[in-house]
Amino acid sequence: MPVRPFLLEGFRQRFCLKFDTQAPIWRMMRVVLPLVILAALWVFADGAQIVHQLRRADLGWLIAAGLVVNLQTVLCGWRWKMTANRLGQALPLTVAIREYYLAQFVNQTMPGGVAGDVARAVRVKGDSMARSGAAVAIERISGQVGMLVIMIVALAIALLTGAVPSGTGGMPLGIGIGIAVALPIAYRLIPQRMREAIRRGILDIWARQSVLGLAISACNILAFSCCAEAIGAPLEPLAAAALVPVVLSAMLIPASVAGWGFREGAAVLFLPAAGLGAQAAVATSVAYGAVLLVSAIPGAFFLRRPRKLAGSGSGA
Repeated sequence: MPVRPFLLEGFRQRFCLKFDTQAPIWRMMRVVLPLVILAALWVFADGAQIVHQLRRADLGWLIAAGLVVNLQTVLCGWRWKMTANRLGQALPLTVAIREYYLAQFVNQTMPGGVAGDVARAVRVKGDSMARSGAAVAIERISGQVGMLVIMIVALAIALLTGAVPSGTGGMPLGIGIGIAVALPIAYRLIPQRMREAIRRGILDIWARQSVLGLAISACNILAFSCCAEAIGAPLEPLAAAALVPVVLSAMLIPASVAGWGFREGAAVLFLPAAGLGAQAAVATSVAYGAVLLVSAIPGAFFLRRPRKLAGSGSGA
């Protein structure tokens, strides 16, 4: 499907009042299913103890996590600005950061996890919705590739050194390698216009994209690790680099609000390999989710800001 119809359809479904007859059921499931998972984890991991750990969380480490998350948002805005400029869209850095905060707020409060990205593409579209949508899509792809690289390298080292048991890390590593192998194939299969956009937005500036992508992914992992420290269940750096991306990948499942439920379930499945019990794993994930939500609140200020932006222009 071309970028423009895809984005407009997504925007319509999330921000307008007319929906398909089955859409309300799907939206309800995005709330109900995570709640069911959280309820099951409450019983399995002793919810009272989880609450106790959260109440005793070290505020200093939580503030540190929040600072790292805000740094990540600024770096994401910078990456988006750089990508958009490469595609010929004039996007000032201040606007990119502002709109990224808004997108984070929307993604944290609405089901699906992509409504904010659709909104920022529409709000800064200038004279080309296709160009704006491509810049947002490529920026998100670049971010996932950065996390994938860290996960594969760290998991491989952790498995070789015995830091992570093969039974825990083998499957995510296999899936990660499979995705890495599939990426070049997928690149060849997509339309020529999108290939050209990816070439200009990522491949031609791969060094800058790599540095930013790795830095942003490292911020994600560091913020999660700060939350683990706050709970009193510190993660070893190698284990964090290997397993936190696996946990956070559960947030990509679109059947939730901001990954709640699925992220906690993945934490219980994988973090025990790093020495965290089920209670600490859930508490860390809940603390991380709360930090993400609080850090996104500034985006609410921009909800009613003017959406006008100058037309396209060139830049590098």
